[in-house]
Amino acid sequence: MFSDRVDAGNQLALKMADVIDENTVVLAIPRGGVVIGHQIAKHYDLQLDVIVSKKLTPPENPEFGIGAITYDGVTYLPDSYTKYFTQASLQNEISIKKAEVEERQRKFRGNSEYDLANKNVILVDDGIATGSTVLVVAEWLTTKTSHASIASPVVAADMFELLNQKFQNVFAVETPTNFMSISDFYANFKQVSDEEVLDILKKYA
Repeated sequence: MFSDRVDAGNQLALKMADVIDENTVVLAIPRGGVVIGHQIAKHYDLQLDVIVSKKLTPPENPEFGIGAITYDGVTYLPDSYTKYFTQASLQNEISIKKAEVEERQRKFRGNSEYDLANKNVILVDDGIATGSTVLVVAEWLTTKTSHASIASPVVAADMFELLNQKFQNVFAVETPTNFMSISDFYANFKQVSDEEVLDILKKYA
């Protein structure tokens, strides 16, 4: 168990020494992923950036994340999950979540211009269970760079296998087969505020 995200990030940083080079950039998913990414960026003296994605959920079950979307409309939604939507409800969900992602992207980053060509990108989150928010970024990254790895302190074992098909490298400290909740792996898993994220990002401006 990790004491908190700082501890988790420091442990995770030690897993990836072999792939760090002068072209490496850490790309974190807010909010918790930014705390993890900050520890990695500090450890290797790297640049930290963010990419916002948001889960798509059926109208009758807003806790059931079955897909995700980025600020520019890249969408991850397996065909097997489209049955949870009507065509109208899916378009409505995409429209609402895309607007929310755009707003958060502006808040955390100010713009949506990325120059990741020839960069060694390490995508970071604080835990990966169903993986929708990182899988949509994996799709988004295919148009940005040919060198992308993913790192998270805890990754569900089945997701670890799937992510190995999407990324050059997958780094994790824990890969449990029985995965109920990311918070189970942290003694302190308090919510990270927008202000904390902005304070961290100011260090890399």
